[in-house]
Amino acid sequence: MLKFLKWTGITLVSLFLIISSLLYFFKDEICGIVISEINKKLKAKVTVEQVDLTFWASFPNLSIDFNEVFIQDSNEKSTKKDTLFYSERVRLRFNPMDIWNEKYDLKKIDVSPSCLFLKINEAGITNYDILKPTADTTSSQFKLKLEQVDISALRFVYNNKATNQYYKTKVHDLQLIGDFSNEQYDLQAKSNLKIQQLRSGKINLLQNKEAKFDVKLSVNQVTKTVNLPNAKVFISNLPFNINGFYKPDSLHFDIRAAKIQLTDLVNNLAIDEVNQVKKFKGSGTADFKLLIDGNNELTSPVEINCDFNIANGELIEPTKNLKVNKIQLLGKYSNKGGQELEFLNFAQLKFVTVGGPFVSQLKITQFATPRFVGNAVGALDMNILHSIFRIPLVETIGGNLKLHTDFDVKMDSNDYTINKLEGNVDFDKVLLKLKNDKRTFKNISGHAYLQKNLAGIDNLTLNLGSSDFKISGVFDNIVPFLKNKGKILANIDLTSTQINIADLGNTTKEEKISERERSYILPDFVQAEVSLHVEKLIYENHTFKHLKSKMIYNQRKFQFPALSLISASADVQGSLLIEERSPEMFQITTNVSSNNLYFKQLFTEWNNFNQDVIKEDNIYGKAQVKVLFDAPFDLRNGVVSNAIKADISIKIMDGKLKNVQQFKSITESLRTSQAAKLAIGSKNIVSLEKKLLDLQFATLENTLVIRNGVMEIPTMSIHSNALDIEAKGTHSFDNKINYGFVFRFRDLKEKETTSEFGEVIDDETGFKVFMKMYGTIDKPIIEWDSEAKKESKKESIEQEKQDIKAMLKSEFGIFKNDSTVQQFQQKEKPKEKIEMIFDDNVPTNIDPDKIEKSNKLKEKLNKLKLEAEKEKQQNVNVEFD
Repeated sequence: MLKFLKWTGITLVSLFLIISSLLYFFKDEICGIVISEINKKLKAKVTVEQVDLTFWASFPNLSIDFNEVFIQDSNEKSTKKDTLFYSERVRLRFNPMDIWNEKYDLKKIDVSPSCLFLKINEAGITNYDILKPTADTTSSQFKLKLEQVDISALRFVYNNKATNQYYKTKVHDLQLIGDFSNEQYDLQAKSNLKIQQLRSGKINLLQNKEAKFDVKLSVNQVTKTVNLPNAKVFISNLPFNINGFYKPDSLHFDIRAAKIQLTDLVNNLAIDEVNQVKKFKGSGTADFKLLIDGNNELTSPVEINCDFNIANGELIEPTKNLKVNKIQLLGKYSNKGGQELEFLNFAQLKFVTVGGPFVSQLKITQFATPRFVGNAVGALDMNILHSIFRIPLVETIGGNLKLHTDFDVKMDSNDYTINKLEGNVDFDKVLLKLKNDKRTFKNISGHAYLQKNLAGIDNLTLNLGSSDFKISGVFDNIVPFLKNKGKILANIDLTSTQINIADLGNTTKEEKISERERSYILPDFVQAEVSLHVEKLIYENHTFKHLKSKMIYNQRKFQFPALSLISASADVQGSLLIEERSPEMFQITTNVSSNNLYFKQLFTEWNNFNQDVIKEDNIYGKAQVKVLFDAPFDLRNGVVSNAIKADISIKIMDGKLKNVQQFKSITESLRTSQAAKLAIGSKNIVSLEKKLLDLQFATLENTLVIRNGVMEIPTMSIHSNALDIEAKGTHSFDNKINYGFVFRFRDLKEKETTSEFGEVIDDETGFKVFMKMYGTIDKPIIEWDSEAKKESKKESIEQEKQDIKAMLKSEFGIFKNDSTVQQFQQKEKPKEKIEMIFDDNVPTNIDPDKIEKSNKLKEKLNKLKLEAEKEKQQNVNVEFD
């Protein structure tokens, strides 16, 4: 046994090596003979990337594999981009013993995957004239004894521009079995395929339907005829019987389907079977009869007549038990008489749903530039309508419609001719959700009408998420819009109890950010004027109430010329402009004002403006505000802060800052400085801290300027219960600060307001303290500001000079020709007045005002002299850690 196995193995290996060697040595000769024979038959330009001779892969047959086969169109003007046929592999199978005896009898052809494009131009010239004439009778080693052809994954397209016919099919598998070498033979054809599109002109007759067949044809190669007797073809699992024949000069096919159950027709032909779990129930039958006759002229289509009808139909949708009763359909298609007389006519379509009866008619003619003529009257249950017909682009739809419409519309390639288009539609709690759209439109109710070039809506209400709308208005210029020659012109009244901006987009903000490419959000095909009345408008975490405005929309631009609303309990008026200048990039320009802005509510509404230094529990008071604002807004990332341009005029009344911890850091810095403690006193520091933590000021007025991401605060005077301060500075959006403060040193100490002589009145004199605060708002650095002190001295000296010039001009006429020098105006300051009476004979010829002015002049000159001397002395600064 071991010897037997040993010698058997050696024999098999030897045989394998011998056959492989023979294939290697005779490969070029065998392939050359086959290629030579093929070239005798073809006149087309054929390219093959690689030719292989195989035996073991196709055992027991010997095969020649043509890899990457490309056949170019036979048209003389065709290029390498014009494909007639392409296949990754065409395998020709032979009997190896025939090859050994130098007989090349072709047994089988395998083709996969591949594509075949048959084209006929307007003049009737084909692209598949690739076979050479067969007049050559010389003998050949190559014999066609073909028995089987297997084709898989074939894309087939037939495009006849002369007759305006277009057929597109994907053949999953096709098997042809027969003795192709005989003059007469029976051909067994079996296939599974998908009919992707059957189109005549611009009208789709059949689309995206699976089909299969297993038929036997009788072929006569002498008369070149094919007979198809009593064959059965299944389209979407529906059986159709076919009888017919093909001759060189004519053809005839009779395709019928009688008494098909209506439930089978709807469940298999109309509904997406993948998503439909429960099938329709009901009763009724459908009949179908299709006759194909004609000659084989390429420039004229074959004659097709098709009749179909449904009688006494009833459908029940099992999920919600929706019913359609009394279904009747009578239809016909014919192209007899050519393209000019071609038509598809639904002469009668009737049914009854829970909403009531529905009757319609539709006739389509002139398929190259289709004309639609018809009418529709009655009620439609949108849920069951969508269940049967699967409306394109619609994911979910429900509710009821009542229609009354008449139409006569002709469609050209880029144009519409509307001969008649009138009608009315009543919506009753319609629900609509489109595919690839997060929005669901609910409870659509109201009335709409159409009058050729004008459409209107009356009290149409709907809900979208948490938002609700009530809309009335008209849409003009409909026909030019459909012709791409104009925009829709809308004039609308829109009211709402609540609109949430997040409900309006068809994608979420996160989905929009994840998209790589940007696209325009606002449409450019509409021009609208809208009267808005919105009780509550929500944007992210912000709520605006009682919004009223006229809105003008055009060229991706919203204009609100007279806007009023309530935000954070404040009445706001002004104007607003929002323009989408590039995809998802908006420019926002506004001019608004408010006279009753309350800080506590404002800080609460806007989340303390994303800072934690001054929160809603720290600030109180009322303000008058006017804002001029201009900034770009990125839909994905928000406002571009560094590009903000704003002027904010603000007047604060009865303001109060309570328990601001940054103020406490000021007094803490005073406590840690021995010099400050000696100069001010611990008791005064405690008193100052108490006032700063409950800081109150009567009126504060200033105009803030924002540029390049920095807010500039011009010099302003703050009169508070703690101390009077002059302040200015800058504050950037990344919370970098640079503030300067000036106050009198005596304000740091407790002051007596009364004495034994009466009320103590501040004469606004005394040593001034200059401080600065810089760094970040979270970690500020507070220091004495020596530079500001020097600058203040210079300004003071310059002012004293001007005052002296003014005195000289007023008293002595000096500088009288200098317009820059003003008349001296004595500032009234509080002063003590002591009256002493010694005698009634007091001289009265002395003018006290002259004495006062003379003394003032001396005082000014002396003060100016002292200031000059002080400038020469070295400054001594005391700084806090």
